[in-house]
Amino acid sequence: MARVSRLGVYVTAYLCLCLLANVALVVIFIAGKHWTSFTPAALSADEWDPSRGWTFKCADLPFITNLSIIGSGWTKAVYRGQYGKTWLAVKTVHTSGHDMTECLESVSVCYQHCAAKIIKETRLLQELSHANVIKVMLIVISSCNYNKVLYNPYQVYGGCIPDVEYSPGPPVAGIVAMVAELGRPVNVIEILQMNYEERLKLASDVGRILHHLAQSPLGSLLMNDFRREQFVISDGSLKLSDIDDIVVGDPKCTSYKDCAIKDGIKESILVNLSCVTGLCKGFNSRLNAVHASQHFMRLLIPYGGPAALESTCLRIVNQQSIGLLDSEAVHQEIQALVNNYSSGAYLSAAEKETIHSYTVLHGSTVHDADFSCSRTLSKGCVQSVSSPAEGAWLCSQFPECVAYVLIDEWTWTGRQVAVFKTRAREVKGNERHTLYIRRGQG
Repeated sequence: MARVSRLGVYVTAYLCLCLLANVALVVIFIAGKHWTSFTPAALSADEWDPSRGWTFKCADLPFITNLSIIGSGWTKAVYRGQYGKTWLAVKTVHTSGHDMTECLESVSVCYQHCAAKIIKETRLLQELSHANVIKVMLIVISSCNYNKVLYNPYQVYGGCIPDVEYSPGPPVAGIVAMVAELGRPVNVIEILQMNYEERLKLASDVGRILHHLAQSPLGSLLMNDFRREQFVISDGSLKLSDIDDIVVGDPKCTSYKDCAIKDGIKESILVNLSCVTGLCKGFNSRLNAVHASQHFMRLLIPYGGPAALESTCLRIVNQQSIGLLDSEAVHQEIQALVNNYSSGAYLSAAEKETIHSYTVLHGSTVHDADFSCSRTLSKGCVQSVSSPAEGAWLCSQFPECVAYVLIDEWTWTGRQVAVFKTRAREVKGNERHTLYIRRGQG
C-alpha cells in the first residue's frame, strides 16, 4: 500500500508540473517581444472589436492578460484571456495531453504532430468562414516550416510569424497557437431553462451549420465527432468551434450496402443511400442531420412553444432522427418553422378574433400590476407576440389578465414584446407603448 500511495503522489505531482509548465509556455509565448507584424499599427486594447473589422496583431499579444485554462483534450489546451474589455480564447498544444504523453517519438516530433492538428483546424476554420463558425483572429507560429501552410492575410483578422526561433523548453519546434473568438460551452441545463424563442434561435443556427457543412467551399463535410462539446454559444448564436475530426467528401462505395446509415445505439440500419460513381451520395449530409437531432434538436424545439406548432416540431425531430431528412431539408424545415412562429400563421381565425374584445389606447401604458410570472409562457412576465391579436388571445386565456402592453422592443424573429397586466386603473402616457384593455375591465 505504501508503494501504491507513493506512486500516486508521484503521478499527481508529475501531472501538476506538466500543467504548470503548459501555462508557463503560453504566458512566455504571449509575452514574447520578437515579432514581425504583417498588419498596421496597434490599436488600443479598449478599442479593439472583431465585429468591426479591426485587425488583431502580434504587437497586441503582450496585452492579453488574466490567462486561465478553461478546457483541454487529447491535443489542445484552451485558455481564456482578456484583451482590453474583450475576452478571447487561446488554443495551443496540450503538453500533458494524451497525444503528447502517449507519443513514442521525441518530444519535439510529438509536439510537431500536435501542432499540425491545430494548424489544420485553423485552416479549416478560415475556409469555413461563416456567421455560425467561430472567428479566428490571430494565428502565431514559430517555425518557418509552417509559414506557407498557415499565413493567409485574406482569411483571418490578423496574422504574424516570429522573426526568431522560439525554444525556451523541451518542444524545440516552438509554439503554435490560435487566438479566436471566445464562447461559452453548450450547457444542457442552460438550454432547458431558455424560453422557446431562445431555443428556436439555436435550432435555426443548427440548421444553418448543417447547410454550411453540406455546401461548404471544401465540398460535403462530415463531423465524425458531432457533439455539443464541439460548439459554443457566442452573442446568443450557436457556433462551431472544434473541427478536429472533420472528413471532407462522401465515403467511397461499391454498392448501396456500403452506404447504410445506422442507429448509433442500436446499430440497426436507418436508411440506405445510393452509390453513385463510387460515392455514397448525400451520406455526410444525412448523417450530420441524424447526429444533430440526437445532440440538439430533441432539446430545442419539441416543447414550450405554441400548442399549434407542437406536431410540426415533433415531426421534424422524429424524421430527422431516423435519417429521413438530409441537412438541406432540416435547414428548410427549421426556417419554415421560424417563419410560421414569426408571422403567427398558426393562429386560428377564432383566436385572431379575440382582439375585438379589447380597447386600444395608443401612447399609453401601465407601470405596475404585472401578470404572475409563473402563469405566462416565459420569464419576467413578458411574452413576445406575432401581432396584437395574439397578445389578446394569450391574455384571454387567464381571467386575472385584464390588459397587456406592447412595448417598442422586438425579438430576433421580429415578434413584438408584450407585458401582461392584472389591472389597468392607473393609465400613464408613453408614446412608445400601446395599451390593450379587455372590455369591461380596468
